[in-house]
Amino acid sequence: MRGLPAIIQTREDLQNLFALARQGDIDIAKLAEKTRSLLALQYHSVPIVSVDGAKVITRYFPEVSKGDSTEGGLTVKGVNHIESDESPDSETTQYETTEITLSKAPTEGAATLSIYKAENHLVQNGFDIAEINYILGVLDNA
Repeated sequence: MRGLPAIIQTREDLQNLFALARQGDIDIAKLAEKTRSLLALQYHSVPIVSVDGAKVITRYFPEVSKGDSTEGGLTVKGVNHIESDESPDSETTQYETTEITLSKAPTEGAATLSIYKAENHLVQNGFDIAEINYILGVLDNA
């Protein structure tokens, strides 16, 4: 492996890059940045359309379920998918937006809502979250 790839695809890639960084063959700060971006792959994110207290309206977000956790540590208390007004004749239901009730209001000015999913890209590709956090700790303190 030469240099830092555009995408870290597997756990083995990360381990090899970590070894190269410790040897001084690749930039530690750049690897730390890429490793941090891996953690975002645990979440499904959607833009927030509007917020009213603990109720958040997003575009249609089928991945969210009652009981899910957000990236900010909030809990989803309720989910209501809202049908589109434009297709009443359609044989299938067309949803336009999703109303999500959270345990409390999201951070003011939040532009996206990110929901943690246990079956995510990292798990599917053999990554270990504890190992990623360990590598980040080592890289940040190097």
